[in-house]
Amino acid sequence: MSLRKKIMFLCVGNILLVSLTLGIFMSVRMNHLTNDVVESNSEFSEVAGGMSAESMTAQMRKRMTELTGSNAELANAKFEELENQVILLANLAQKIYENPDSYSAREVALPDADKDGELSIQLLHSASVTDLDDPGIQEKIGLLGNLQDTLYEVNNNFENMASDYVAIEPGLMIQADYISGSKFDENGQILPYEADTRPWYQGAKESGKPYFTPVSRDAHTSGTGIMCGVPIYVDGEFLGVAGAGMYLSDIEQLVADIRLGSAGFACIINQEGQVIFSPKESGALMVDVENQTDLRSTDNVSLSGLVRSVLAGSSGITTLEMDGEKYYIAYAPMDKVGWGFLTVLGEDEVLEPTNKLLKEMGIHSQQTVDNMERTVQVSLVSLIIALIFFCVFGAILAVVVSAHIVKPIKVLTERVEKVDGDNLDFTWELKNKDETAILASSFLAMTQKMKEYIKNITEITAEKERIGAELNVATKIQADMLPKIFPPFPDRSEFDVYAQMTPAKEVGGDFYDFFLVDEDHLAIVIADVSSKGVPAALFMVIAKTLIKNHAMSLESLGDVFYRVNNQLCEGNEEGMFVTAWMGVVTISTGEFEFVNAGHNPQLLMNNDTYDWIHAQPGFVLAGLEGIPYSSEKLKLKHGARIFLYTDGVTEAQNASEELFGEERLLESLQRNGHLPLQQMLEAVRADIDTFAGDAEQFDDITMLAFEFF
Repeated sequence: MSLRKKIMFLCVGNILLVSLTLGIFMSVRMNHLTNDVVESNSEFSEVAGGMSAESMTAQMRKRMTELTGSNAELANAKFEELENQVILLANLAQKIYENPDSYSAREVALPDADKDGELSIQLLHSASVTDLDDPGIQEKIGLLGNLQDTLYEVNNNFENMASDYVAIEPGLMIQADYISGSKFDENGQILPYEADTRPWYQGAKESGKPYFTPVSRDAHTSGTGIMCGVPIYVDGEFLGVAGAGMYLSDIEQLVADIRLGSAGFACIINQEGQVIFSPKESGALMVDVENQTDLRSTDNVSLSGLVRSVLAGSSGITTLEMDGEKYYIAYAPMDKVGWGFLTVLGEDEVLEPTNKLLKEMGIHSQQTVDNMERTVQVSLVSLIIALIFFCVFGAILAVVVSAHIVKPIKVLTERVEKVDGDNLDFTWELKNKDETAILASSFLAMTQKMKEYIKNITEITAEKERIGAELNVATKIQADMLPKIFPPFPDRSEFDVYAQMTPAKEVGGDFYDFFLVDEDHLAIVIADVSSKGVPAALFMVIAKTLIKNHAMSLESLGDVFYRVNNQLCEGNEEGMFVTAWMGVVTISTGEFEFVNAGHNPQLLMNNDTYDWIHAQPGFVLAGLEGIPYSSEKLKLKHGARIFLYTDGVTEAQNASEELFGEERLLESLQRNGHLPLQQMLEAVRADIDTFAGDAEQFDDITMLAFEFF
């Protein structure tokens, strides 16, 4: 069968098969979809109900916690403001009585019944003060008089303040209030006032700090109030108490104004565990004036625990059973007076919006199902009509498309078959712009790139062969520059030398050297040039040559490195440097002089064990011009050995990127250091190779051993 017939048969057959399959699938799928919508709506209602309940509960808990905390802080601030005003009075009284000479005596009037109802300053005293004209009493009264203006302003500017006062021993008191008429008995005589028997006085005196009294009813106005007392000390001695009382109408109104839902409310519990403010007229959290209950000892364990927690200074929110119902209760402390602020909301009110939401969702879900069924019926009819149309249209389209596709494919096939072996010529003249043209264009580009690639490969291969040949020559030149004939001085029995170097690349930057300066002096050198490869090798040649030339001139080792450093710094624009270590042994005496230019510490065996040659290293060569270098000396014994190496030894890595390190090097020398020099270096190198395993060598490895007989 031709390609054209195959395309036509395939297109028509696929359209019929797809149409039939799609029709059956869509019919079944529509029915399943309707059922899924019903089930999904049911599941969604359940999930949404749960999520709504959780969301409403979380929002309610957050709101109740924030509301409780902010209102507790607001109420607490009022008591803190009262305390600050009383502290102000106490501080002023202390200042006056500590510096009596700085204040003149001021007269204080006794209570005046005609001023009842207006703010006035009055002098009160206890029954023990029988003679107000006594000079000592008059002196104290005169000093008290300096408090009049402050007492007046504090009372006048503090909302809900009933009175403020300062009482001092023995039995004198100055007070600002609106009830001067209440200071007289039925005979018109001024009543004595025993301040030291009052709770605010006794509490402040005993505690030695600001003290708040329990809530009480004002005898004259029947309002609920609280008093604060602050002790006054003069030169460490107790003088008296400053105090003030305020009405709690603002606190009571604050509680009354809080509304949560239809039945939520707030209440305040005092330090005795008793409800003192609450809008509730019944239940555990009502205010019972006649029979106040300490909620810390109630039979409701959850409620008593909550009250204990808030009075202990804790805050939070919890749920508990109370009065036969379940409530959310948020609580926060009022630290200044030791009270607790509670906000209460029934659980039913929290879930009411969720229940309403579920009902509305049920109605909406049914409407969705009805609409879905109607949509499915319309969609099935539309699908059948569309499938018939596409079958007819597909058959016509298959005939046209197959003819259009086959021709360029046939031409492309013929042209491609001609490309073979060395014949990479390919041409394309058809004007079509379909995928066949793109494929032809790609094939044309591919053949052109193949030609260029073959040409480039030929050139690159030749270049690599040239570079490889040059590197082989460079490797041999570098190897030839280093001493490699051992033993190097067969006619000298006073010493032995052996060395080896393995570069990380074809050529390296490490080098070693040893040479006779004269018949009685042998120089040994090891060095490491920064960087690797050809640049390091070239720099190595220069450094090695300079060191040997200057050493042969019998200069001191410090001068040798000084001059070499300066010459290497000249024109060193690449910033390369050399770490080097050089020693000269006097063969006849065993005296050994050495100098270090930033190189690793070397090892010496002078008493059967190896140890580091500790010396202060100088700066690297070629690093900075004009750097001085100093040498050090030691005495070699018979059989002494010196082991020189570069950092490629200690910094060899294994597959885990661990370093061979100085400790392993020392252990290897202690174990193999008495072998003949060549075997010793081969054993150390074997330990390095065993440690590194299959890890690649990243740095040149160079070692030199010297033995003195």
